[in-house]
Amino acid sequence: MLESKFLKAVRKFNLIENQDKILVAFSGGPDSLVLTNLLLKFQKTLNILEIQLAHLNHALRKESDQDQEFCEKFASSLGLKIHVKKVDVKKVAKELKISVEEAGRLERYKFFNKILQKENLSKIATGHHLSDLTESIVLWFIQGNKRGLKGFSPKENNIIRPLYLITKEEIEEYCQKNGLVYLVDQSNFSRKYLRNQVRLDVIPILKKINPDLENSMLNLSQFSYFDESYLDKLTEEYYSKLDNKNLLDLSFVNNLPNALKYRLLIKWIYENTNTYPSYKQILSLMEILDKQGQKEIKISRDIKVVKTYDKLEILASENMENLQIEYKLKVGQKIFLKEFCMELESYIIDAEDFKKDKHTECFDLPEDSILEIRTRKEGDRFLPFNRKTEKKLKDVFIDLKIPKYVRDSIPLLVYNNKILWIIGYKRSGYYPVSENSTKVICFRYKEVQSCN
Repeated sequence: MLESKFLKAVRKFNLIENQDKILVAFSGGPDSLVLTNLLLKFQKTLNILEIQLAHLNHALRKESDQDQEFCEKFASSLGLKIHVKKVDVKKVAKELKISVEEAGRLERYKFFNKILQKENLSKIATGHHLSDLTESIVLWFIQGNKRGLKGFSPKENNIIRPLYLITKEEIEEYCQKNGLVYLVDQSNFSRKYLRNQVRLDVIPILKKINPDLENSMLNLSQFSYFDESYLDKLTEEYYSKLDNKNLLDLSFVNNLPNALKYRLLIKWIYENTNTYPSYKQILSLMEILDKQGQKEIKISRDIKVVKTYDKLEILASENMENLQIEYKLKVGQKIFLKEFCMELESYIIDAEDFKKDKHTECFDLPEDSILEIRTRKEGDRFLPFNRKTEKKLKDVFIDLKIPKYVRDSIPLLVYNNKILWIIGYKRSGYYPVSENSTKVICFRYKEVQSCN
């Protein structure tokens, strides 16, 4: 049954073509292990020219090195070439200010694509299955993300998912029946991760209501994909018709059906700001389109959309272009930065208690330090992590894809004429917290709703 579903998915979605060379994303868990065995079993049937494995050691658990060794032995037992790499994913997440999960995904696919080029392989095969699809849809539904209702596709560019029609239960039964030994990642049982809560607590309840839940979600995914693909294509066509992509003509926008109107607004805002507005912001924006007079909706701390009588325009919040602002901050103080709609506090902690989050940065500074919060000045330079030389602040803004009209409204934390933190975006390499640090100075910002 499982093998027939594997072959059905391969043929229905045209996942494997004649003479393909496939790289398997191999974790050593049951999914990637079954996937590898199926590819080997049907290699001649599907005319697969070559199969290789790739394992990224995320260095997240004490068992990570043992897992890597298991994967290497497994590959060796089957005579398969395996590529391994160890990456400190927590460190990457900290530097990029993203979640550990997102950092792991970025590093994995960066690793896989390098192997593809070096080895002249054609496809990356992952072990994502029907139960994963169900979890993803439920997870996005809980968070109110309608685009997530389509889940993931069986094929995206050079990434294929041959287990797309197979459930986790079927995979584990196949392992047991065929005596396949696999790794068990204990972190999958930790309820501190939302996805695990969905898998361990929510899905079982839903399956009591609907025992055929996975296939119901598969149908929902496919029909959602049909709808989204068509509407996205129409949105692209309407966006291409805009004469001035910096301004939106309301007579053009208001003639569109709501399903296209909100999609066009999202695309227009993202293309101009590199920021995705929330559904709440888009609904608020749609409400003011027919109202008289000038109205505005704040998209972020730095960006607002302004409606005039016949146009929509994106501007820097508070019209702060070319405005020079300076504040002084002593360690232990908390100040209100009116122009930035922000509170900033500083405090001292033991270095070992430092916990990273997107609103906080810590530095190994003297306790009597006096900091400056200001906007950018001509000639400002910035020292990125892992670099010995500074870059022009302008170039850093470009790297971060911060629009020109926002750059003058971004607060900078400065000490001794050195920029420590582009607040809310990126910290510098100056005064890092190290193994030798004992007490560190932390700064935490909080955006406020009222700037008066």
